[in-house]
Amino acid sequence: MAREKAVRWELKPHTEAKHVILRKYLNAWLPITTRWNDRVVVIDAFAGPGLYSDGEEGSPIIALRAFLEHSYRAMMSAKVSYLFVEADQDRCDSLRQVVDGIETPKNVRVSIRNEECEVALGRALDNIEQQDSRPAPTFAFIDPFGVQVPLDMIRRLMAHPKCEVLITFMTGWLNRFIPTPEFEGHADRLYGRRDWRAALDMVGLDREIHLRTLYQRQLVEVVRADYVRFFTMKNSRNMTSYDLFFATNHPAGIDAMKDAMWKVDQSGSFSFSDATDPNQLTLFSEEPNWDQLVLLLVSQFTGTVQPWPDVEEAIRRSPFRILKKPLQAESKRANSRLTIIPPKGAKSGTLNENSLVRFEKTK
Repeated sequence: MAREKAVRWELKPHTEAKHVILRKYLNAWLPITTRWNDRVVVIDAFAGPGLYSDGEEGSPIIALRAFLEHSYRAMMSAKVSYLFVEADQDRCDSLRQVVDGIETPKNVRVSIRNEECEVALGRALDNIEQQDSRPAPTFAFIDPFGVQVPLDMIRRLMAHPKCEVLITFMTGWLNRFIPTPEFEGHADRLYGRRDWRAALDMVGLDREIHLRTLYQRQLVEVVRADYVRFFTMKNSRNMTSYDLFFATNHPAGIDAMKDAMWKVDQSGSFSFSDATDPNQLTLFSEEPNWDQLVLLLVSQFTGTVQPWPDVEEAIRRSPFRILKKPLQAESKRANSRLTIIPPKGAKSGTLNENSLVRFEKTK
């Protein structure tokens, strides 16, 4: 007998952590984009039923409430268009029912489509490309269960400078099933290349790392995203379930996403495991190893004097957030590996856009 499909299912801790990242990022993204644009778009490409089995709200409702409950909502007059895509009819019906019970203002429009993700996004992109028009700033959350969205679809989305994506990349699922011949076509489309097959000669963690880093490379080299960051989600056995990949072309976007990810993992390792206390979303209370950041910067800039904006960009492209205190603290240490040169008239140790940082030569 076939197993009956569940319309709603249990909310797992790693999914709750993912929702924290989603909500925190949208809390930062919405006021910025609505301030400078007349219209913005939020897409949930695998939206689900709207609620979990115990009544917890799903990603489309979280995304909707990020605007409706925002402390700056009164100042956000731009039109906010939500596109929720769900291929399963029963889950789509459930989502419609949940959304219908939420009152929305006139500047919010919600469209729910009972279609496959590729069909819905493909049609929207076809319209944009045929009209040769610039799409509104768009945040697309692409959160599939198994079979992934083709890289070409991500490339088409990101070809528009104001579009960015948060992708659930099923690393653990791929690691397990990619040797199966019937998955070859899916993997070819996922990566946009065939040399993922090198993973077939690997096992365990080596294969997992290869599958992850190859996708990261494709987001940079083929999709041509300026900034890419991933966050690893692990199951109750502390094994990788999937990676959340974020791709954007905007410095403010990657800064905001790092802040959102650090809300879940303050250690800076960008991971969450169901094996920890499920009631404690902020996993780690310890500080990241800031000495690693200092070593990274000294290695990159050894023996040179750099303007602070260049140092800031180097940090942005590292796993670390841009915080001034760790570098200011390092500059005050005996035998410090860097010196902060403040602009004329500024207080000693001041870091701003006019400051310089001198990095000592490494021995």
